[in-house]
Amino acid sequence: MDQRSTDGAPLGNAEVNKTPPVTVKPWGSLAYPQFSLLAGTWLISALGQQMRQITNLYLVYHLSGSTLQLGMVGLFQGGPAILLGTFGGSLADLVDRKKLIIISQSTSMTLAATLAVLTLSGNIEVWHIYVITVCASAINVFEQPARTAIIPSLVPRSHLTNAITLNSTIRHATMLFGPAVGGLLIDWQGAGSTYVINTVLFVPVVIALMFLRIPVGQYAQGIRHFTTSHMMEGLKFIWSTHIILALIVLDAVAAISTGYRGLMPVFAEDILGVGASGLGLLLSAPAVGFLVGSGALLLMGDIRHKGVVVLVSLLGYLVAMALFSQSTSFMLSLVLIAAVGGLDGVATIMRQTTTQLLVPDEIRGRATSVHQAFARGSPSLGYLVMGALAVQLGAPGALLAGSAFAAVVLVVVGLKWREVLSYRS
Repeated sequence: MDQRSTDGAPLGNAEVNKTPPVTVKPWGSLAYPQFSLLAGTWLISALGQQMRQITNLYLVYHLSGSTLQLGMVGLFQGGPAILLGTFGGSLADLVDRKKLIIISQSTSMTLAATLAVLTLSGNIEVWHIYVITVCASAINVFEQPARTAIIPSLVPRSHLTNAITLNSTIRHATMLFGPAVGGLLIDWQGAGSTYVINTVLFVPVVIALMFLRIPVGQYAQGIRHFTTSHMMEGLKFIWSTHIILALIVLDAVAAISTGYRGLMPVFAEDILGVGASGLGLLLSAPAVGFLVGSGALLLMGDIRHKGVVVLVSLLGYLVAMALFSQSTSFMLSLVLIAAVGGLDGVATIMRQTTTQLLVPDEIRGRATSVHQAFARGSPSLGYLVMGALAVQLGAPGALLAGSAFAAVVLVVVGLKWREVLSYRS
């Protein structure tokens, strides 16, 4: 439909483009009750997930003392995201997204309870953690595309950047408190206590999700059965959209080359000597930086030059990571890893927003699943790559080499796909 002026005359393209953007308050998306409900369940669920993840890393290194076995956690965490990502996105476009999320959360609660029983009974072994990590990651493959694809149905388009920023802010807020609380609980009550709390936190989440109301969107009239063609539509769209493709490549290379979270037990125990509590603070520090970065984005509103912001943020991320790898001071390490989290967070928000803006709703679940397969799978594979490289170079040398390699790729991609620099939303 043509847009018209107040006197009824059609507006030209230049006049339409001059329409001033909607002013969005920093917490504007929370004014929409259904988004607030979804965000609240995400807050509680992700908090327990972060506590479980630090406990998994702590136990694997405590039981094995091996950086390679520690890196294997990433393989089992990222493998399902890569292998099942497209299928999960297709399911999100096919079935009721709300029911899919509820089933996923209920199954995750069962897995957390299993870890709690094994640990408290003294029967926990490394392979138990591997198996449950694979199962939990597979569940997230189906849940995350559905949860992300729901957001555009709960807020106006003008609030989409704000909603995605808040969604990422919530996740990183749990990354701030979850590992810190988990580390303290491990030192105080033992690893089993974190798994128990993780299990209990799922109960209010599942109950609250039952009250979520989602407007019927285009996806409700979408695909009704799985075919290879349907499953590949999201991948085809991303492959043909060079801006999204370039951003995904940059993120994947940086994440795989700097899988620092998988090496944090080594830095905490062997380099900085700060124990489980210090490990929790090191894993929480990136979230502090992210909250600062996302807070700045919330105050700035809708940034037009998203491609430039991604490239600059990633470059700063790699510099901070290289400096962190060589630090032997606990306080300096906390500051540097907080900077890593902040810069990575800004790049992530801009990348996710760009994807959601460019992808049509009828394939949003499938396109989102491809994006998240890389976003979730790459850091997890980074655990394995860095764990194996650390066997040869040590943890500091592995992170330094990975940061240098990713910086070279950043320059190459920036020169090859220059439309990333010129992209304006």
